Amino acid sequence: MPDCPNPPVVSELLPGILFALVFYWALIATFYRAFIWKRTASPLPIPLTPAPQSRAGVVGRLLLELVLFRSLARASLITWVGSILFHYGLLWLLIMHLRLLFPQLPLALLPFIQFSGWALLAMMSGLLILLLRRCLVDRVRYISSPSDYLHLLLLMAIGITGALIKRHWPADLYSTGEFLRGALTAQWQSLPDSASLMVHLALVSVLMLIFPVSKLIHGIGIVFSPTWNQRER
Repeated sequence: MPDCPNPPVVSELLPGILFALVFYWALIATFYRAFIWKRTASPLPIPLTPAPQSRAGVVGRLLLELVLFRSLARASLITWVGSILFHYGLLWLLIMHLRLLFPQLPLALLPFIQFSGWALLAMMSGLLILLLRRCLVDRVRYISSPSDYLHLLLLMAIGITGALIKRHWPADLYSTGEFLRGALTAQWQSLPDSASLMVHLALVSVLMLIFPVSKLIHGIGIVFSPTWNQRER
């Protein structure tokens, strides 16, 4: 009889279990914060004027803030450029990473993979602009806390380790996909033997841990802010 492969031991499955716990913590905690914000009463009208006078106008203003960062562009063009580069570079890379959730590569994701290098460059350039702004602009440096710098450095470290995996220390993407799919469906798989991948996933896990309890959740908070979601009466 042919030898059957030995099943993974618990220690080999532990990274997948921990990653799943962190992922679902981030998901549940984020939804919980949004639920609390939704239930928080706003008895007084406090819209940021000039405010729209219709619900459609409120939706339009929120979309302009969430998609184009309109108020930020009016306040500081350099900060707006950094934010646009970072957020849309990150969004592009997140969409590109969806390929790991499919056993076979969807053709729709090919353009995102082809231009992922440019997206990473945009994300890192935006982060550098935002970091220099916190370091060099007196009024911004005065109101910045250590966590503000740490968030930017953590995101930069994630980008750097991702670039190293892509260019210098590649990991087995098929095994990585199996690991992630197994972690999210409780069908645990061992983590591929790649130091660069381990560091990258560890940094991503730290980001997911702090996301729901940090300023990084501000994009969701805008939707529930009465100064933005109320209309002028």
